[in-house]
Amino acid sequence: MAGDQKTPDRKPSKLTLGGFLLSLALAVVLVGATTLLRAALTPALGALSPYMLYVAAVLAAGLIRGPLCGALVMLGGGLVGFRLFLSNDGVTQPGSELALMMFWGVSAPVLVTANELRVQLRGAMDRLTAALQRHGPAAR
Repeated sequence: MAGDQKTPDRKPSKLTLGGFLLSLALAVVLVGATTLLRAALTPALGALSPYMLYVAAVLAAGLIRGPLCGALVMLGGGLVGFRLFLSNDGVTQPGSELALMMFWGVSAPVLVTANELRVQLRGAMDRLTAALQRHGPAAR
């Protein structure tokens, strides 16, 4: 897989506390914004498609910060969506658990795809940077 390729000058990234906190903060912002948008659409949608916007948030998180942030959005969006849009006074609607499992089942491949795209783009940018460094600045 392309994610297994390592360029000679790029070390594997290690998770730092700052990186984790940045991913956590972005996940909170994405889940919050998505929840507000979904809540605004509730009068039109009702209980239909409670997770549709959270899938887009998972994709954005995966592209922006990587798989950890995407996984945090998957977890947070799933739990918040379940609590706010699929349960009334603590009583879940029929099929709510299945909807949550389907969201997680659909979001996982979306996150893997986002990460693979992120790896491919990073590799392409590394190759482009190396080519530009070899050939120097363009003549004007």
